[in-house]
Amino acid sequence: MASGAVEVLDGKKIAEIENPEERAEFVAKKVDEYTKKFANPYEAAKFGYIDDVIEPRNTRFRVIRALRTLETKRLANPEKKHSNIPL
Repeated sequence: MASGAVEVLDGKKIAEIENPEERAEFVAKKVDEYTKKFANPYEAAKFGYIDDVIEPRNTRFRVIRALRTLETKRLANPEKKHSNIPL
């Protein structure tokens, strides 16, 4: 994912580099920058795009807690406000 984004974002700069070793080093550096900046949940949480980051070891606990919270939920629909009279 990050390598494809780097190819799109920096394609002209990558094409200008003649030496294959320098090109690979440049791409690796840009992929690392992209991954740190965009491909981690902590950056998204910092800007409020997601509510919470759950560590894998805590997933089961969080799912069980959410289901227990919903276990006693009762749906309270309001009464009908208008009847459906025949016309």
